[in-house]
Amino acid sequence: MDIPISSRQLNAGILRLAVPHVTPDANNLQVMSLFNEHKSLIGLPVLEKNRPIGMINRHIFLSQMSRPFFHELYDQKSCIAFMDKNPLIVDASAGLEYLSGRVIETGDKAVTEGFILTEEGQYVGIGLGIDLIRTVSDLQAKQHLQIMQSIEYARIIQESMLSRSRTAIDKTLQDWCLHWHPRDCVGGDIYAFQRTENGWLMVLADCTGHGVPGAFMTFIFSSALEKALTLAPIDAPEQLLSHINQHIKQTLSQMHPSADSGQSNDGCDAIALFVDTKNEQMRWASARMHAFLLGAESRQSEVLESCRKGVGYTDTPVDYQWQRYQAPLRRGDTLLLVSDGVTDQPGGPRNVMFGKKRIQSLLAQHRALPLPALSDALLTALTAWQGQQTSRDDMTWFGFRW
Repeated sequence: MDIPISSRQLNAGILRLAVPHVTPDANNLQVMSLFNEHKSLIGLPVLEKNRPIGMINRHIFLSQMSRPFFHELYDQKSCIAFMDKNPLIVDASAGLEYLSGRVIETGDKAVTEGFILTEEGQYVGIGLGIDLIRTVSDLQAKQHLQIMQSIEYARIIQESMLSRSRTAIDKTLQDWCLHWHPRDCVGGDIYAFQRTENGWLMVLADCTGHGVPGAFMTFIFSSALEKALTLAPIDAPEQLLSHINQHIKQTLSQMHPSADSGQSNDGCDAIALFVDTKNEQMRWASARMHAFLLGAESRQSEVLESCRKGVGYTDTPVDYQWQRYQAPLRRGDTLLLVSDGVTDQPGGPRNVMFGKKRIQSLLAQHRALPLPALSDALLTALTAWQGQQTSRDDMTWFGFRW
C-alpha cells in the first residue's frame, strides 16, 4: 500500500474510533449483548488496567456461539475464550506509512478486524482497515490531481518554449510542416529554429525518455543549445553538437564516468541542419537522427548520413567530433526530419515497426502535395498503422520544400 508523501505528516490517530470495550472479567453473555447492541461493531477490544491484551472478532464470536450447546458451555465463562491474543496494536502517533506497512504484514486480519490504537501503551480506541484504505485512497487521489495539474502547467511552459521557433519558421519558410506530439502530456522531443542573414538553422532532438523525465531533458538541451550558439557559428552544425554534448555531460555529471550505478546515462539523438539560402546548399551534423531528402527529379528519397554516437551519453567522449555533411539544394527538393518515435512505432498486421522505408514510400507517393497536406498523409498512415497499439514514444517531424 503506497503512501503519498503528503500524508507522511498524518498519523494513525486520525482513524481513531471510540467503541465499547471489555475486561477479562466480562463473560461471553455480556460480549453477546454488546455485539447485539452495536450492530456495526466489528472488533471488541479486551483491556486489562486500560492496556489492550486482545480483540474479539464479531464474526468469529457469533459463529462459535451459534454452535450447538455453546451458549450453555460458554455464556458465563470469561470472554478471553474467543479472544485473539495477538491483535495489531499501533501507537496513535505512528504515521500512516508505518501503519500501512504493519497492516500489510498482518494480512487480512487487520483489515477485517481492525487494529487497536494506544498512547504510551494506554488504550485510546480502534481503527478500521477500510478507513485506512479509504484515507490513503483519498490522499492518493488528491496527490494525483496535484501532479496532473503540475504536469499540465509544465506542458504550457514547454509549448511556450517551442512556440517562438514555430513562429520563426512560419515567417521564414513558405512550404513547410511541423508535427510535435508527446506521448504523454509533456515530452522529450524538442525543436529550435533560428534565422540569420544568409540562412536558417533547424535543430531537432529526441531526448532520453518521455513524459516528465523527457521534458526535464528538453530544458537541459535548450540550455545547452543556447550556450552552444554563443561558442560556435550558427552555420557550423558539427560544432554545435559538440558543445551541446559537453554541456549535457557537465550538467549531468558525466564528465568523469565512474562505476556509480546512480550516475545518469541520459542524452539525446539530434540533428543540426543549416540551410545556406545564399549559396543554396545545406550543411548538417546528425547524431542518430533520421532525415530524408527527396530530390525534385528523384523517384526515391535518400536517407541522409548520420553519425552513430548520441549526444551526452556516457559512452560518447566529451571531445567527440561529429562529422559535417553538406549537399546542394535544388528547387523542388523536399527534406523531412523525423524522431524515432515515428519509425519505431509498432503496428500493422504483424505488429512490426513503421520503419524508414514506409516514410520514403510516402514521400514519393505524395510528392506533389504541399507540405502540410503531406504531413497529414503521414499522420493518417501512421495512425492507421498504429491501430489499437499505444504510442511507443514521442513523435516529431519537420519538413520543408526548397
